[in-house]
Amino acid sequence: MICTRCPALCASRTRIVLPDLPEFGRPHLLVIGEAPGADEDQQGRGFVGRAGRTLHRLLEANGLSRGYDYGCANVVRCRPPDNRKPTAEEVQNCLPFLSELLAKVQPAVVLAVGDTAAAVFFQNRRGLSLGEKIQALQESDHCPRAFLEYGSLLDLRWPFGSKLVVMPHTSPLAWNRSSPDGRKWSEVGEAQIRLAANLVRSATTP
Repeated sequence: MICTRCPALCASRTRIVLPDLPEFGRPHLLVIGEAPGADEDQQGRGFVGRAGRTLHRLLEANGLSRGYDYGCANVVRCRPPDNRKPTAEEVQNCLPFLSELLAKVQPAVVLAVGDTAAAVFFQNRRGLSLGEKIQALQESDHCPRAFLEYGSLLDLRWPFGSKLVVMPHTSPLAWNRSSPDGRKWSEVGEAQIRLAANLVRSATTP
């Protein structure tokens, strides 16, 4: 893949980190993060740093295996300078790739990790906090269609029947903070991963 849409990212990246999908078949779950970090940029594979390993451990504890049950991707495919958050322009530049991936893979469940990843699915409700996004999805049976801008790329490409689950970032700094309801974000995250695993089982069990 060759892409030069974002000059700052072209200057900062070692390589473009492409989605990591099962070799055979389609993943039942697609994990979507914010952007590659230093480890991902060096290895060319997403979710291999400390935060990624935490996520994989929790998914495996819930019966989901990387490369078989789930694949991984990022909203932005290049590492931002100094691991900063991607800009709105950088996110918009990469959204066509994400929308194409969703349409191709047709996952039963999408797990958005961190508020930057979650925010792309709340295009017309940008002011919601992460906790409010979790609540809004619970009330909408985990279908994000009501929160996507009508006619946008993600609205047009969102797979029919796919569920969306959002969770806090698994970095130690975010993971150990307290959520507005007093629970640790780690507790919220573990609950959301269990939810995603249960939704996968519901969608794939005859």
